[in-house]
Amino acid sequence: MRKKRVLFVINNLSAGGAEKALVSLLHEWDYARYDVDLLLFSPTGLFLDQVPDAVRLLPAPKAFRFFDMPITQVLRHALTHFDFAPLWARLRMKNALRGSYPATVREQLTWPCIAPVIPALDEPYDAAIAYLQKTPIYYIVDKVEAPVKIGFIHNDYQHLQLRAGLDRPYFAQLQVLASISESCVHILKETFPDLASRIHLKYNMISKSMIQRLAEAPITEDFDGLTVVSIGRLQSQKAFDQAIDSCALLVAKGYRFRWYIIGEGPDRPMLEEKIKAQGLEQVFILLGLRANPYPYLQKATVYAQPSRYEGKSIAIDEAKVLGKPIVVTNYPSARDQITHRVNGLIVDMSAEAVAATLAQLLDDAALRSQLTENLRQEASVGKEELTKLYHWIENATL
Repeated sequence: MRKKRVLFVINNLSAGGAEKALVSLLHEWDYARYDVDLLLFSPTGLFLDQVPDAVRLLPAPKAFRFFDMPITQVLRHALTHFDFAPLWARLRMKNALRGSYPATVREQLTWPCIAPVIPALDEPYDAAIAYLQKTPIYYIVDKVEAPVKIGFIHNDYQHLQLRAGLDRPYFAQLQVLASISESCVHILKETFPDLASRIHLKYNMISKSMIQRLAEAPITEDFDGLTVVSIGRLQSQKAFDQAIDSCALLVAKGYRFRWYIIGEGPDRPMLEEKIKAQGLEQVFILLGLRANPYPYLQKATVYAQPSRYEGKSIAIDEAKVLGKPIVVTNYPSARDQITHRVNGLIVDMSAEAVAATLAQLLDDAALRSQLTENLRQEASVGKEELTKLYHWIENATL
């Protein structure tokens, strides 16, 4: 019997939760049953080397490069090659983006401008899966021939500040619109009640054995004493600016510890300035990206997720695998992963509340041990989530 052909589409394989989840999924995939192609708009990212050999990596659409380069280079290309379509697309994009829009909406407004110069894929597929919101979904709808199209939303749709009116015509052409937590699915159904029947839950997969194995790797940083670790992109969503305030409160009370942040992003200059202003250079430490964050998690006293909002945090699931006591702020989807005082602590979204709860955990070794023991007894998300995806590929219809 012919193996079905499945296409996954995502922007790149940078150090984000969706990207990490996709790589984990591909490591568990049944390649005897399905052939897999992967299309990246930019073939870059921390996880690129972790893509299994069984996955065929397609060439990135060349036209995307015109929207990252200076417009003078686009003009030069147009005059040299008598190819003016990318230049007109850039001019349309400039006009569409007049005004002040969130970055997410800017991406939504960009697609109609650039779509005419993005070629469709020549090869048909049995299923096309956009593993991230916005452009990957628009691409599989407009540029891929497949009877089954599945899109993923990897965050709280309302907090993304997306314009539902721009997404609705694309979502209406998907057989399945999946999201990664109960609260995220609920928000999607509230936002798109007419599409509720095709909105489904699919948890992100993580490989417990892989995490435990990679956690044994050596690290060069000094992790003696009490340590807090957080993982996330350096941007407002993750609230590391507020975490600095929590750190300062703990230091003022005499706590001797270090708080390590693993991640990179646009807020680094602001965070560095705030760290310096509060004299926390030796305490609140921005480590940058790490291809393997698990040894840091393994050695942490506490894992903290001080976010303003999340979809379903992969980092929390990874901390759970390693049995780390977890502090998480009370964003809407927090209870999809954490039961307060059972497998972690949920706190109010303020610097004072985070500091007080971290102080409690740093002081109370018995509480830390109890949370760790509870986590050891907790079942992790397994291959049943892959079975769900296989079912959609085989049976999803409009």
